[in-house]
Amino acid sequence: MKLEYSGVLKENLKSGINLNSMSAVTRNKHIKTIFQKKCSDMLDWLDLPEQNPVDIKVITEYGKYIRKKFDNFVVLGIGGSALGIKMLQNTFVDSINKDIGIKIYVCDNIDPDYFVSLINKLNLKKTMFNVITKSGSTSETLAQMSLIINRYKAKKIDYSKHFCVTTTKDNVLYKYALGEGMQVFDVPQGVGGRFSVLSNVGLVSASVMGIDIPKMLLGASVAKSNAQDVTINNIAYTCAYINYTYLGLGLTNLVTMPYSDRLKLVPDFFAQLWAESLGKKFNRKEEIVYAGQTPIKTLGVTDQHSQLQLYSEGIKDKIIMFITVANADMDEKISQAVPFAEHLQNTSLKSLLDFEYDSTSYSLTSLDRPNYTIILDKVDEYNMGKLIFFMEMMTAFMGEFLNINTYDQPGVELSKIYTKACLHVKGYEKQAKDIKNYSISKKTITMEN
Repeated sequence: MKLEYSGVLKENLKSGINLNSMSAVTRNKHIKTIFQKKCSDMLDWLDLPEQNPVDIKVITEYGKYIRKKFDNFVVLGIGGSALGIKMLQNTFVDSINKDIGIKIYVCDNIDPDYFVSLINKLNLKKTMFNVITKSGSTSETLAQMSLIINRYKAKKIDYSKHFCVTTTKDNVLYKYALGEGMQVFDVPQGVGGRFSVLSNVGLVSASVMGIDIPKMLLGASVAKSNAQDVTINNIAYTCAYINYTYLGLGLTNLVTMPYSDRLKLVPDFFAQLWAESLGKKFNRKEEIVYAGQTPIKTLGVTDQHSQLQLYSEGIKDKIIMFITVANADMDEKISQAVPFAEHLQNTSLKSLLDFEYDSTSYSLTSLDRPNYTIILDKVDEYNMGKLIFFMEMMTAFMGEFLNINTYDQPGVELSKIYTKACLHVKGYEKQAKDIKNYSISKKTITMEN
């Protein structure tokens, strides 16, 4: 992995910055604070690259068993329990139309039009469901699980053989699953959902996809070592510094634009990391700061034709993080010219893709629009492990710059509280009354038929 940062330097932009101004003292302090786990008890994700090989072998064998026995593997989860898995599925299965001998579905929403129609078409006897909820109490996921259990009961099928559960050890769901004879995988208490893709949360599904887990963890381990580098060569820290500096200059949006369809869902995964970790009302001193930088999800070249006009000439509130791949697994050259496209003769699709990125990056730089690029050698498990851990570390370092709690999510919890109130859960009577009154007072305008 490489970082190309010409598009943020003072010599290339009016609004450029000087990376030599990074304080070595501050960098060392931030590295020490994170890796000695001084800032939170939710930093066990740092240990995930060095997992026990015996545990990894168990997961790998389980994946082989699932592929052999079932036709469908359905993930029931939301947020951090799904986004990383969807990213891996797109990268290693869907984007390259790979046949792994089993269909994988990630159900990360409870929209009945999609969910019920999917369940209706599945052969339940040939389907395994992976229920993922760290807390064991996620309403959306438990609703999905409950509905499916009822379907198995109605068909008089032993549902216990069709569920594996990934959750925190010894919670109510964990104990229920063990009691029912379901396969159970635990989630470390000190690993938050958005940092959990390299834990059992993501690895169980990865094993079903046939992903080389040791190779992915090795890549993550390399990124971990780089994140402890006390020089400017620390890519995650340098990127966090760039974003923090430009945030202070009013660039409140971070655009992620990969030039690879295989990395198309990386911005979705990263968006949760960046938004949920950094969007905080209070800092560690309990001062109101309204921190954060809004992540924007895009794809090159596609979004050059839909959003680039805004990034080039619109309000100057964005910094762009490109992701490129040096070597494609497949490519093809246009060997003979056709009358309407003679300029494309001897151009391959990969070289055209690279030209598109080069042109976009330079045009933004020439217009004083800051941008930098993460360069992967190729798209494989090793490099994905690097990319995942890099993004997690960049988020952690950004949290240190902002002096906020990177690992809580009080805004999300408030929404969960009101959902429980709507469901008439005991203890939430006041919230139920408040939201009912608000719903009654809503103003609407109706379009006539």
